[in-house]
Amino acid sequence: MRALAHPTRLALLDHLHSVEQATATECAEAVGDSPSSCSYHLRALAKWGFVAEGKGGAGRERPWRAVAERIEFASDGLEAAVLRDELVARQQQRVRDALRREHELAPRWRRAAQTSSASLALTPSELEELGERFEALLDEYRGRGERRGTKTIVVSFGAAAET
Repeated sequence: MRALAHPTRLALLDHLHSVEQATATECAEAVGDSPSSCSYHLRALAKWGFVAEGKGGAGRERPWRAVAERIEFASDGLEAAVLRDELVARQQQRVRDALRREHELAPRWRRAAQTSSASLALTPSELEELGERFEALLDEYRGRGERRGTKTIVVSFGAAAET
């Protein structure tokens, strides 16, 4: 968790999940940091197995790629709380940014976009089941953009449990 409790590292993972692979310089442009800082954070993420070297390139032109499609961690302890707080803040900012730019979307995309909120009274087992079903549904759609050959946009989903 310590590897992820840094905003630049989370931004790098977000970016690498949205592209096949990218160099530290390309990542720097995407996340608003310097190439040397991104290179440092990419090496740290690689050390913990979150990213790996991509194909082609060497030295400064070495590309990186995300390894895991999702990351799960225990939810107890201070480090988990800090990481969870950062993840929630990043998700909220993505939603705000998307809503602010919604007018830029074509009409069909605007009709398809949804913003929703729900509160449910669940038992621990029901919440576990809901989480498993939610992840399974997301897994069905991961990677489809490359297979369809049609225009896609990146869509963010998030969920949190409240006790």
